[in-house]
Amino acid sequence: MHGNFVRLAFLAMFVFTGSSMDAPAQSASPIEVSLLPNRRSFVTIRHRQDPLNRIGHRFQEHLPLVEGPVPRDYREAGINPGEGARLEGEFARGAGVQRLQLDISEDGWAPQTWTFWLLPVSDGIELLLKVETREYGLNSYYGIQQCFRLSGATNAAWRQEIARTPSFSEFDYWAELEKEGKPPASLTYVLRGGIWETLPARVETVGARTPLGLEVDRRRTGGNLAAMPRVGPYDAEMLLPIDDGLIARVNRDRTWVCGIYWERSSHVSVHHPADCLHSIVNIGGIPPYGRRWLRGKIYWFPGTLQDLARKCQHDFPGVGSHLRN
Repeated sequence: MHGNFVRLAFLAMFVFTGSSMDAPAQSASPIEVSLLPNRRSFVTIRHRQDPLNRIGHRFQEHLPLVEGPVPRDYREAGINPGEGARLEGEFARGAGVQRLQLDISEDGWAPQTWTFWLLPVSDGIELLLKVETREYGLNSYYGIQQCFRLSGATNAAWRQEIARTPSFSEFDYWAELEKEGKPPASLTYVLRGGIWETLPARVETVGARTPLGLEVDRRRTGGNLAAMPRVGPYDAEMLLPIDDGLIARVNRDRTWVCGIYWERSSHVSVHHPADCLHSIVNIGGIPPYGRRWLRGKIYWFPGTLQDLARKCQHDFPGVGSHLRN
């Protein structure tokens, strides 16, 4: 299917519970995840060592990007259910893990159920998503948007219920620079050719394709990427391609870093005025009445962009493989 997301609110039923296991290192995490009772698809995240900032995350927004056929079975889909069940078991036993379940059944979506496990660790939150399909399955490409929120003190008040990160907010930073008569500066980074580069400091949404995004969009355009200069729900202008789906934000002092990575990311973007980072994640390629498991991670720790790349490479071998010192 060609075209961009259509903006559409969704109704989702959710379950949010806790469980525990014997894992002292994980239970010592400085990070806490909390559900927002009046914001059904959001969580807010706190860090004991960074009490002035509170990061938010939204698990689903807008309609998916869809392309390709639906596989007939697990073999055609390349899914190993045993490995997925193993991962699920590991997360379910994690100390302090939280579980969030969303039933997706509104117009524009293939009926499906998402279950997220969020496991706080020393440098962020390990993420696991299980997607369960019903009678239709999911196309080979079924891109959903994950929204990592970094709203600051200058953002709309309702956005600050979800996130309030004055140290990481580009809006806050730009307001201060404007008072000093200086142009906006970016705090948002991606990896290109092994080098950290900023995404431009613009109110308009900008983003980039990963290698998977290039592959998908070439299919969607018959090989003519120029015919699709913008992608996603906010018509993100696609800039030069990036190495992988890792997208990061530093604080203005460059002493802390945060970011998000998902397996099978096809595009990333930065959007204002929500002051958020987006990952479009391909959850698709699932047969009818099938399941797929995907890992991701939210990072938040004192350190540098190079530290982040090395941590992500450790967690997801291949990410940052072209990193230059």
